[in-house]
Amino acid sequence: MYQEASSNAIYKPVFIPKEQYADKEKFDLFIENYQDKTILDVFASQKKELIRLRSPKKRLSAIETDALYDQWLAEREQETEGLWILYPWSGRLIHIVDKDEFVELRTSRNQYKITPQEQRDLARRKIGIIGLSVGHAVAVSIATERICGILKLADFDTIELSNLNRIKTGLHNIGVNKCIVTAREIAEIDPFLEIECYTEGISKTNMSRFLLEGGKLDILIDECDDIGVKIACRVMAASHQIPVVMETSDRGMLDVERFDIEQDRPIFHGLLKGIPAEKFDHISDEERLPLVLRIVNAINGSKRGKVSLVEIGQTISTWPQLASAVTLGAGVVTDVCRRILLKQYQESGRYYIDLEELVGNKSPVTPAPLFQNPYLPFDPKEAVNEADSLPYASGQILVSDDMIRELVYAACYAPSTGNDQPWKWLYRNGRLHLFHDRYRSYSFGDFDHIASNISFGAAYENLILKSHESGLGIKSQLFPLGPDSTLIAAINFNAGQSLAVCEPVYAPDSVGYIFERCTNRNPSFPARITSNEMDALKNAAESIEGARFHYFDDKLQMSALGEIIGECDRIRLLNPNGHHDFVQREMKWSPLEAESSKDGIDIRTLGMNSAQMAALAIIRDGEITKTLKSINGGSALIDVAMKTVATASALGMITLPKYDHKNFFLGGMSMQRLWLQAEQAGFAIHPLISPFYLFPRITKGDGAGLDADESAKLKDVRKKFRELVPFEDNIAEVFLFKIAKAEKPQIKSYRLPLEETLFIVNPEN
Repeated sequence: MYQEASSNAIYKPVFIPKEQYADKEKFDLFIENYQDKTILDVFASQKKELIRLRSPKKRLSAIETDALYDQWLAEREQETEGLWILYPWSGRLIHIVDKDEFVELRTSRNQYKITPQEQRDLARRKIGIIGLSVGHAVAVSIATERICGILKLADFDTIELSNLNRIKTGLHNIGVNKCIVTAREIAEIDPFLEIECYTEGISKTNMSRFLLEGGKLDILIDECDDIGVKIACRVMAASHQIPVVMETSDRGMLDVERFDIEQDRPIFHGLLKGIPAEKFDHISDEERLPLVLRIVNAINGSKRGKVSLVEIGQTISTWPQLASAVTLGAGVVTDVCRRILLKQYQESGRYYIDLEELVGNKSPVTPAPLFQNPYLPFDPKEAVNEADSLPYASGQILVSDDMIRELVYAACYAPSTGNDQPWKWLYRNGRLHLFHDRYRSYSFGDFDHIASNISFGAAYENLILKSHESGLGIKSQLFPLGPDSTLIAAINFNAGQSLAVCEPVYAPDSVGYIFERCTNRNPSFPARITSNEMDALKNAAESIEGARFHYFDDKLQMSALGEIIGECDRIRLLNPNGHHDFVQREMKWSPLEAESSKDGIDIRTLGMNSAQMAALAIIRDGEITKTLKSINGGSALIDVAMKTVATASALGMITLPKYDHKNFFLGGMSMQRLWLQAEQAGFAIHPLISPFYLFPRITKGDGAGLDADESAKLKDVRKKFRELVPFEDNIAEVFLFKIAKAEKPQIKSYRLPLEETLFIVNPEN
């Protein structure tokens, strides 16, 4: 009997028993009971369509069809023929033809892409679908084509307004379980298909029932979001030889895993090989994204898909899906499942039905030009000419070539931005010359040669320390470090007379830590720094005249600074030239690349977890960062900086009292002294330098290299920074860093071969 649609759990149509309308009198009583419902009698139109269908050789006219129908109806009552079906959720009572005629008529236009015998074979098949967002379109497509007789649907979620960008249903279904909505839509297309709904979703407790109860599934279609369920259902499907099909709605990626004919086939085509099975039982949030990226092989994803992956948990909450892609995917899955069931397709594999690739621009789009390096590679002959133009200095001693190599080798273990190693050394006529190799240093990050001058100061500090260890005094001359000079310093050696710039007055054994010092980005913890340790760091940094060491250990202040650092990282990486520097100049994306180039940053030294590494791999693509910038995305970079700062003992800064090139050189010496002292004390130093390299672009460079939005954002960030750290105007902001405790890196940055850095050119040579 009729059941009121008071519950959103009802999804099966009610077939009115024949005895209720077996004759005209009973029919009149029966129909009276349903006068409050919408009554639709489509029996005659269906019967007439069937008459035309069964006469393919002659196209019957409407008059001829009506005559044949009237002839059939002559001794019958139309209202008592066929079936009456009630749809409780919509309050519709519909009169249709009997099941066999209904199926014959509804599938008639499948012939002969599907033969009648194949249609009968398909009607005995059972398909299960987990996940009814994309799965909604798949289920409706499968039902519409009628490639199975039983459909099992599983999803715990309900329809929300945001689902209506891809699920074709109405506002009246908001709040209704997705299985129920899908089952109702299918029932309104074909009331004879058998539907089972698992409105609690799929878990380990009901997975076996879903796959096996009433006879095992012929195909499992996975369209769910839960990575644990994806893995577990495949493991069980494989054990019972049930093939699995999945479509991702990104680049039309389709997975087919034929566990029915390949019983030893690894799940996900072996992409999870090497991961212990027990890992899949408890997948943490941190592990989730790397697993997803590994499964879908994110490097092959669409650009907009990659942008979305980076922004999940930032500006969007979940993976996006478009109605066009979902509709395409539903058709592809239905087609493949039909051919699997009819034994017309026996393969496994991953396929891409990528419309952007198939229907797209044939002419490549020319990218906007980036900064072009205006400098030529370093020319030793020009350096010799410049060195020979300097006056001879008295009192110097000749140092052996081997000793020079030893000294310069130590100098080159100084830090440099992006490990670009911008120095070149020339030893000639007993004098060592330090040159700026601008071809190596030219970059977005080296505005006004600030980064290079800091590196030169650090290298010079190493040279002083190593010279003193070797019993050599230094008498040196610094040259103007402006935009027109490449000669940084001319260094003469003597027997112990020390006239070096900023003679070291601290920790004489620091030289022993030159080769131990490294940028340490490993996971850290905020160990307490004693007052004696802090004094030693301060004294080391401030042993350079004018240098000031600033120390921040208040957690709120550190967090605010972390947000500023992250904002600057984001501005830099989303700037096309900054992105090019990072991807093309600095990062070495494989051990082989790092080993062969001997410069840049080995990706293994970043200390990132797998989720961060996965995100980093995605944003290598300039088009992706361009899109991120257009949507004001990339906030994950801020999160990375804030998490880095959260594990710091403190943040430190080094400044000098005036913005000029020499003070950045001296600041590099101060930085190196502090860094070596920290190394002695067992602390890890992690430079967080992007604010100090970007701020001068707006304070000194009128926004050079930045667009209007970047300049405005950087000015806002700079204002927040000045409120936190009230430095005087026109100072040299040299070094910003994190200090903490961390394990020593197993891998350190490489250095260029000495023969590429040092040139010994004596007259006799």
